[in-house]
Amino acid sequence: MNNQPLSILTFPVWWYTEGLVLAWRHMQSRFRYILRSTGLLIFLRNITQPLYGDTTRQGRIISIFIRVVLLFFIFFWTVLRLGFTFGTLLVHVLALPAAIVMLLYQLFRLFA
Repeated sequence: MNNQPLSILTFPVWWYTEGLVLAWRHMQSRFRYILRSTGLLIFLRNITQPLYGDTTRQGRIISIFIRVVLLFFIFFWTVLRLGFTFGTLLVHVLALPAAIVMLLYQLFRLFA
């Protein structure tokens, strides 16, 4: 379908085949970027390490408390960003039917 020009009849087919694949790949790359930019996986890997190399009992207790609090905020921020990214994919799926309904509403005033 890449070689054929888009028309009004082939556009919906492209939107839900190749267009959806492109949107899914973009969402996957955004997911990887979000995990890399928040450092969540590295943070989870090093959660048991004491902060600033303080190996005393108080230092370990404080570092675990601080890391749990930071983990909560990092996890919340990551879920919020991933939810927004998933929302953009959902908008992609629902945009074409919404546009068609609005077009029919404007042309024929079916729902007035």
